[in-house]
Amino acid sequence: MASPQQQPIDITGPEEVVEFGPAPPSRARWNSTTLRSLAADRRAVPLTAVLAAAAFFAAIISEWQITTVDQQFSLSGVGRVALPTGVADLGALGTGFMIGVFLLAVTIVLTMFGPPAGRHYARLMGLSAGGTLLGLLFAITFVLGSDSRTVPRTFIEVDRNDVQIAYGRGVWCAVAGAILALIALYLAGRHVSPAAGETGAAGDTVEHVDEPAAVWSWRRPPAPNGDQRPDEPLGLTVMPAQPFTPAPGDRDHPNGSHGISG
Repeated sequence: MASPQQQPIDITGPEEVVEFGPAPPSRARWNSTTLRSLAADRRAVPLTAVLAAAAFFAAIISEWQITTVDQQFSLSGVGRVALPTGVADLGALGTGFMIGVFLLAVTIVLTMFGPPAGRHYARLMGLSAGGTLLGLLFAITFVLGSDSRTVPRTFIEVDRNDVQIAYGRGVWCAVAGAILALIALYLAGRHVSPAAGETGAAGDTVEHVDEPAAVWSWRRPPAPNGDQRPDEPLGLTVMPAQPFTPAPGDRDHPNGSHGISG
C-alpha cells in the first residue's frame, strides 16, 4: 500500500515587516499659530526696535553709493578708483533721512515708555513718520541708481561709459531699519490700550479704562491678582489631641489610663 504523498512545506516568510519601538516623529510644519504667538509676545517689540536701531546706525556709517571711475581724467594718475558716497553727501535727501530717523526714534520711545494716555497717539505719529521715511528711501534709491553724487565734484568731464554706479550697504540698511521700526510700532499696538474718548467702529465713545502699563521685559509678566495668595493671616487653632488630653481632676495620668497593671 503506497503511503500518501506529503505536501511541500512553504518556508517563505510574509512580506510584511514588523518594526518595534516608537513611531518616527512627524516633521514640524510652520503654521499660522506659531506666527501669531510670536507676534503676541511682548518681547518681540523691544527686540525689533533694537534691530531697527542697529540697522539705522549701520546705514549712517556705511556708504550709500559706490562710483567706480577711470582715474585718467584726474591729475593723480591712471587706473580705476572707487569713490564712496555717504549720507552726508546726499544733501537735502540725507537731511530728510536723518530727520525721519530722529522722529521714528522719539515715537518708538514714547510708545514703549511714555505716559499711557499718549502712547496711542505716539504710535500713530510713528507709523506716519515711518511710512513717509520709507517713501523717501525709495526716492533716494531711484536718484542714486541714475546719477553719481561724487563725480561732478571730483572730475570736470567724464564719459558715462567710464563710470560705473552701484548701491552701497547704507541703502539696504536704511530700508531694513524703516521696515523693522514699522513692525515694532505695529506689534506695540497689541499691548497699548486705546486713548480716552476714542470713537469705535459703531460710533460709540470708548471709555478709558485704567490698565497697567505694558512692561517690555524679557521676564514673564507677574501672575494676575486672582492667582496670588491672600495677605490675611490664616485662622489656625492649636488644640491637644488624644491621648494627651488631661482628664478633669487627674493631670498625672493620660485620659482613661491609671498606669500599667500587672
